[in-house]
Amino acid sequence: MRLIVFVFLAAAGFALASPDEDWNAIVALDAGPGSKPKNLEEARALAKQHLHQQQTLVSDFLEKNPSDPRSHEARMRLASLLAAIGKMDSRQSQVDESMRLLQALEKDPAAPREVRAEAGFRRVSLLMQSLQGQENERRRDIVAAARNFQNRHPGDRRAPRLLVEVATICDNNPPLKRELLDEARRLSREPTLNRRIADDLQRLELLDKPFALEFSTVQGGRFNIAACRGRIVLLVFWSTESLPSLLWIEDFRRALAKLPADKLAIATISLDEKPTPVREVMEGLGISQWPTACDGQGWQSPFVRPYGINALPTILLLDQKGTLRAINARNSYESWIRKLLMERN
Repeated sequence: MRLIVFVFLAAAGFALASPDEDWNAIVALDAGPGSKPKNLEEARALAKQHLHQQQTLVSDFLEKNPSDPRSHEARMRLASLLAAIGKMDSRQSQVDESMRLLQALEKDPAAPREVRAEAGFRRVSLLMQSLQGQENERRRDIVAAARNFQNRHPGDRRAPRLLVEVATICDNNPPLKRELLDEARRLSREPTLNRRIADDLQRLELLDKPFALEFSTVQGGRFNIAACRGRIVLLVFWSTESLPSLLWIEDFRRALAKLPADKLAIATISLDEKPTPVREVMEGLGISQWPTACDGQGWQSPFVRPYGINALPTILLLDQKGTLRAINARNSYESWIRKLLMERN
């Protein structure tokens, strides 16, 4: 009997937790998993576990406190969590559900104007991310969505950021890419975003031009991109401290099994401070054969700054003649490889 009473009281005590306590528990998880993973698999597992923990707390908060002023932010958080989990598990249905939640929040007249604008921004961004492999076919829809956001929320600071994001899928349409970046530059009042726009315009100037690069490798050799003529070249900018870089490399290495590896050349530029951990991580990833530069200068490296690199990973792609054809092939390298293999040289 005492045990039953104890369980009842414990459950009642949990149910009586205040909305502030529930919300504080959600915000506390923004600090991250709290432990450093030993390897990439452990990093994935920790990230997924953390996302599910956040999803549980946010869902419980919404169920218990539907009228709380923070419920709009909670709905935004839930949508973002569903999208992140869906992408990690390759479940498009969860990503689609996230976009539906964001669209409903954007149209909710009870939500503050700032929240509605943020929901619209995230929805268009998520639309772009969910179209991997279809960016070119759906480019018109994505550009229209970005401009619709600008029309619905005139003067919103996110509009230029969205235009910059959309410009990333317009590499093979340089005039449209430049138009979007120039429009974003006119609207932007953020120094950080203005620097990114300048970098993107700098990379745009390199498109469809011969690309020269030579460096000493962490393996002790010498790499010259000119020696790769006749093959498609992927130049990967990354860091051992960038989880998106490590995840991309892992996925790309697996994709190589389905790609004509004999027609490809892969080289990388590491932004790490020292080459020793780079060699160790490359060994663990199974890519120790990829020629890699690491001069310890990070973002200011002469192998980085002249190309306007401002995000990791960044994947530059050259055709068989050594001409730079894509300045953002992170999600589109397969379609680019198929396209270039079909071109007459």
